[in-house]
Parts: sequence; structure tokens; C-alpha cells
Amino acid sequence: MIISESEKENYYTKIFSSNAVIFSDVTKEKGGNGESFGPHDLLCASLASCLNITIRMILEHKNIKYDNVIVKVDLDKSDDTKVKFLYNVDILGDISYEIKHRVIDIAKKCPVRRTLSKEIEFEIKENL
Repeated sequence: MIISESEKENYYTKIFSSNAVIFSDVTKEKGGNGESFGPHDLLCASLASCLNITIRMILEHKNIKYDNVIVKVDLDKSDDTKVKFLYNVDILGDISYEIKHRVIDIAKKCPVRRTLSKEIEFEIKENL
């Protein structure tokens, strides 16, 4: 479970799980300090980190040496009827294009992408 708790600073929010704490904020234009992840940034960060971890797990499982994995994710909200996640993956190291392409293709099945690809419902519950 994730818990979000307001801080004293305008819109600054403490977000914590059972083992980690991060902070969220909005831009100065929206009344915040703009110093932390925004809510949509966190959504993109979830996908980016899951893709990154999944790719590294695949590479390590296949004993493929790599130097670094960089995943960039952005959100296209220009269409009122849908949202599009735009992402780029770069696997650094002495690895062929074919292997990189295959690993990235497998990583499309990362848990967060699978979750975001399903129909989504929202339900408010009292006193979780």
C-alpha cells in the first residue's frame, strides 16, 4: 500500500510505502515549489523503472554483459480520449542490435506495462 500525506509546504506531499519515502509536488506555476516529482512524473517513473529492471533481469538471466540501461518515458495527453506512453530504451555495452531489439521486445511484458494496458477502474474505500 502507498500512503500520501500532505506536508506544510504548499502541495508538497510525502509518499511512503512500508520501506521507502519519496516526495511529490507541483510546478511553481500551479502553486507548488516544483522541486520534486509531479504526479504524472511518478506515473512515468513507475513504467521507466519497471522496464529498466525487467531489461536488466533479462540480460543477467541470459548472461549478457552490459554497461548500463537507460529508459526514458514521457506521457502524451494531447488526445482527450486516450493517453500514450512514449518511451525509449538504450542498452549500453558491446551487444548486437538484434539482441538488444529482442530483449526490449521481451521487456514489453514488464509488470507495470501489463497493468497499465488493462482496463482501469477506480473505487474509493473508506478506512483502508
